[in-house]
Amino acid sequence: MNFEILISALEAAGKRALESFKVRNDNLFLGIKTPYLEEKSPRELLIREDIMCQKILIDTILSDQPNAKIYSEESNNLKELETDNSPLKFIIDPLDGTHNFYFGVPYWGLSIGILDERNYSIGGVIYLPCMGMLLKNEGKDKPSMIKLKEGWQKVSTVPRELNKALICYDNQFHKFESEASSIYKRLTKEAFTTRITGSAVSDAALIATGRVNARIWNNTMSYDIAAAISIVKGAGGQVSGFNGENINVMEPKVLMSSDKVVHSSLLNLISNK
Repeated sequence: MNFEILISALEAAGKRALESFKVRNDNLFLGIKTPYLEEKSPRELLIREDIMCQKILIDTILSDQPNAKIYSEESNNLKELETDNSPLKFIIDPLDGTHNFYFGVPYWGLSIGILDERNYSIGGVIYLPCMGMLLKNEGKDKPSMIKLKEGWQKVSTVPRELNKALICYDNQFHKFESEASSIYKRLTKEAFTTRITGSAVSDAALIATGRVNARIWNNTMSYDIAAAISIVKGAGGQVSGFNGENINVMEPKVLMSSDKVVHSSLLNLISNK
């Protein structure tokens, strides 16, 4: 896989998105209404930057691999992913944190994940333009890296006990059953502090670089975690389902953590042991 193509795709899309984000923020300061394309489902906005970034990413990948299998949040093909046993495919989140972007909150990112025939993550790239963070993992047993002025450098998670840890959690509680609220209530009592940020790929990037210690998803989508799984694991982190099982990107209940100790503590908390 030519990771330089994936990186250039994310950088190009991220640059365009950041320019647009700044324009939107200027408009917010001036009291100019910021538009969106549609509310694709209740409390779920689609904005033009979602489509713009998707086009840049897909076009760049296809310029290098014309026959590539590509899935994306804003495409209509995600229902086909579960039965697709192609040996290599891409899954894109063209703008993760759309609502943050729309409301002028600089916590959003873009990602490209690479999947095998069983939909396990085998590599990925995440870009957070507002933070200037570009991360990659080129495959199993390879370290996750961050692009700095000096070149690519390894990143690693930072282990912490749960009572010293910062844990991120799902937003949009209206979509979940009561158990999600119950887990969060227990989490606020046990963790040092919590955050509900609204951007899955951003949380994963911050786990991989030692800022955050975990993220809990009660009902996530494949594109939210495809790149994140490889990048967190490649930085020394842990990824599993709520029962501690190994997962592919089709699993909706996901726990990503910085280390085995906090991961075990969170699994116990989730199961209310």
